[in-house]
Amino acid sequence: MSLFNLKHIKETLSDRQNLGLVAFLMLMIQYTVLTGGDHRKIKLFLLFIGLAIILLFVKKITQPILWYVFMLLLVNDLIFDYLVRANHHFFLMYLTAVVIIYLHNNRFEDFVTNIKLLLAIVLFFSGLQKILSPQFTSGDYYYYMISMGFFFKPLLYLTQDISDIMASNRAQIVQLHLLDPNTSEFITLKNVVPHQPIFCRIYAWLSIITEMIGAILILWKPRHVITHSFFVLIIIGIFFTRLESGFLATLAISGIWLTDNYKFRAIYAVLTVIFFGLIITKLGFY
Repeated sequence: MSLFNLKHIKETLSDRQNLGLVAFLMLMIQYTVLTGGDHRKIKLFLLFIGLAIILLFVKKITQPILWYVFMLLLVNDLIFDYLVRANHHFFLMYLTAVVIIYLHNNRFEDFVTNIKLLLAIVLFFSGLQKILSPQFTSGDYYYYMISMGFFFKPLLYLTQDISDIMASNRAQIVQLHLLDPNTSEFITLKNVVPHQPIFCRIYAWLSIITEMIGAILILWKPRHVITHSFFVLIIIGIFFTRLESGFLATLAISGIWLTDNYKFRAIYAVLTVIFFGLIITKLGFY
């Protein structure tokens, strides 16, 4: 018997409603457990109760009660740990609300429309926020993050020389924090790559333009091949810039629901599995 049943894989990929829902369930379980904080025991208790009811009695993940539990957990985190919750926490809340609405009315076309609008809003306002930030449009934000070794981690650590420069920059920042802020002393960070200031300014504007175009394409042609080719490039670009594993998994799952194309759905599914692995191993940000 073949290790991979291609027919079964194709059947799984053809059911985008269930595939996306299963993937989103896995993401929510990981996110809930890994971001437990001071309320980990309460969250795990509620999660266990919800999963037990589904697995023992209902035996379907399409029952809204489980997703109400997840929404309760997300709201709980927002109330008690508001200052440490990332932007994609809100994205998860809105996406969970969209799933709950879909499970109540069972209108998949309306569900896809809501996913489309949600993605377009996220990308558009992400680009708008960057435009309104002088530190971002000038390239200063990227310059600092690259110089400190926080961005492009899969690429920048390929040589020892680059690693040494980033370590030196981090040491200078530590020393700067120890100085009296009322003095006029300053530091100069070393360039990690040649022509780094110019590269950072260009990359900053490229990020803004890419997100804006992505929002327009998703809103205008949500199922077109060009749209999903561009959306996959956005996901990969974010991956190599910063390992936002949880956010990237959410984008990939949204892509599973949005596309009619079997090949793109397979790409999104593979990306989702990769991001799950990064979340579980706590590589990057989840």
